[in-house]
Amino acid sequence: MVTFYDSIGDVTWADVGNGYFLDPASDVLLRLQEYGVVDVGADQKVHGLVMGSNGGGLSYVAGPDGSVHRTRTASLDEPELDKVADDLRQFLELLERSLTRFVADGDPGSL
Repeated sequence: MVTFYDSIGDVTWADVGNGYFLDPASDVLLRLQEYGVVDVGADQKVHGLVMGSNGGGLSYVAGPDGSVHRTRTASLDEPELDKVADDLRQFLELLERSLTRFVADGDPGSL
């Protein structure tokens, strides 16, 4: 994530489906300070950082191993998460595919 924030900073695609948003580092750190970490492991000993959303209320969470997860509901209190990518690079590639598909046929996919 350090490389991402050093090179890119944030992503805002408000016009793609409900939107795709990867928050700037300052927002990620503010959310961490205000709300803490999100449990990403079944045993609640693995914590992640909320790094963005899909604009439809679901959040993207980066795990300590670099994996990216998406919440199943809008709540972060006791979130159920689905792994969507093994690492940030793969997640960004999935975002790129969503944008390409949206430009081609108006379907943003289900990321």
